[in-house]
Order: sequence, then C-alpha cells, then structure tokens
Amino acid sequence: MILLKDVSFQYGSKEVLKNINLSVKKGCFFGVIGPNGAGKTTLLKVVTGNLTGFSGDVYIKDKSIRDFNIKELARCISVVPQQVDIRFPYTCLEIVMMGRTPYKSRLKSLSPKDLNIVKKCMEITDTIQFADCLVTELSGGEKQRVVLAKALAQQPEVLFLDEAFSNMDAYYSIKCLNVIKQLVKERGLTVICVMHDLNLVKAFCSEVVMLQNGQVVKQGTVEAVMEPKLIHGTFKVKVAKAGNSGLAVLPEL
Repeated sequence: MILLKDVSFQYGSKEVLKNINLSVKKGCFFGVIGPNGAGKTTLLKVVTGNLTGFSGDVYIKDKSIRDFNIKELARCISVVPQQVDIRFPYTCLEIVMMGRTPYKSRLKSLSPKDLNIVKKCMEITDTIQFADCLVTELSGGEKQRVVLAKALAQQPEVLFLDEAFSNMDAYYSIKCLNVIKQLVKERGLTVICVMHDLNLVKAFCSEVVMLQNGQVVKQGTVEAVMEPKLIHGTFKVKVAKAGNSGLAVLPEL
C-alpha cells in the first residue's frame, strides 16, 4: 500500500529524515513511535504530500506521491493532525461535510448518500450532538473528534493520525481507536498513526516503526519492536512488560 525508498528531508541545513526505507501493507494498523525530535511528524507530512523537496521516493498504491493531483490524493488519504486550528465559526456539521468535497462537483450540493455518510461518521465518533454547534466553541478533544469524523467522511484508503488523541480523555481516546480498528477489520482501512502512549500503540497496532534522530531503529511486529531493552535505548526510560498486552514505565531512568 505504502512504500518509502531512501527518503531524506531537511529544514535548511538540518537533516530531519535520513535515508528512510519502510513499507506498510494494506489493512495494517501501523504505529510510528520515537522520542521528541525523532522525525515522526515530518515523516507523515512527507508521505501525505504536505512537504515537498524531499529526496527519494514515496509510493501510495504503486503510484508516486508526486504524480497525484489534489483531488486524487484527497480520495485516497485523510489526515487528523495533532493541532486543530479552525478559526472560522463553521458548524460541526459543515466541517464534517467538507470531508465529502473530493466526491462532489464544484457547484453541486451534497447528495443524500453523502449526507448519510456524514451522519454515520458523526454518530460513530459521538459528535452528532455537536452538529449545529460552532466548532470554535468546542474543547480541544471535541474538535479532534469532529476532525476525525471529517477524515472518516472522506472514506480514505489510508488514514493518517498525528497524535490525533492528544487532547482527548482516556474514554474517548480508546473509543475512537476502537472505531478505527473496526474499520481496519471490516473495510481493510490502512492506518498510520503517531502516538506517544506506548500502551495504546501496543494495544491497537499490529506493526510499528521506531525512529530516532531521523532514522529507522527497527520496523516489525509490535512484539518485535517494543521490547523493554530497545525502548530503553531509544526513549531513555525503563519499562517492564505488564501482562500480555501492556507496558509499565518504571520510576527510574
């Protein structure tokens, strides 16, 4: 589904990504982890076409990211960023309806099918009660759920999440992750997510890439990558396995 070959990127003289090679299969819930400054967000911006000027190649469905037009890309991928900055007083319904823009003609309104998709996406993200509310009046976590509903309304083949749950409480983080995991199972949605919570990564992701200083430390299954020794070497914190699925961060460094 997604392939990166020798991808490098720099801001001015600072090299942020260094010769990245990785692949993500269709229908994979793929985690991107690493300490602050590892290059995680930059990697997502390159793969989603938001940053140009990189060296190497990025392919989505065997097609170079450089060969997509905006509408084609919007039908293929959607993104939920860490920071949601919406300054215009749109209603939440209007925001989610924007997710259908890649599928409608320029001057035509949304079809009943489009509106049904929008409603369904707001229901599964528990945002339907905000339909007539101004997005500028919502909390940070509520805005993130509305933007997630918009991203799902695009019906993408690949969903990118960049710390998309950073402002949500534990209940809604897990609820939204379960919704996404169900879409992975039922529709073969491919998900690439940056998360700092290693327990959530271990609970929901099937494969992981660990980055450090703009380079791949290791890519593979969750079990292969998220070993206490490797985490300690990369994140500089000690962890211990807690049961079959969790990690416990120990108080000493």
